[in-house]
Amino acid sequence: MMLSPVSYVAAEQLADRQAAAVAFRAANQVESGASLPNEHLVLRRSTSQDAAVLTRLAQLDGAPRPVGAVLVAELDGEILAAAPFDGGRAIADPFRPTAELVELLKARLAVKGAPSRRLPRLRPHLRPRIAA
Repeated sequence: MMLSPVSYVAAEQLADRQAAAVAFRAANQVESGASLPNEHLVLRRSTSQDAAVLTRLAQLDGAPRPVGAVLVAELDGEILAAAPFDGGRAIADPFRPTAELVELLKARLAVKGAPSRRLPRLRPHLRPRIAA
């Protein structure tokens, strides 16, 4: 079956629009930072071994490095964002989609606050039972 010129143009426009829609969806998914199923996200307290990474992250973000206890967001083993427990300014990699990570860090800190380093003391009447 032979297409008329009008049908041919309409079919080409439809194909172009479908290709543009596929490209838009792919670009929008990347921009929104949609997680892939194989990504591994960890929120944890920073250690002394993270000092160099936090310094580099602060330099990239153009902000001072947080001092004191810091909660970091690590994605696939790479620290992409950090927020201090004292409520100071969060830092993040400006070249990666990290806005959602920063919001997640802030929400975690708002709910839990700074984790305690001390273990709770046992009541005196419980000590003998544990030792036995």
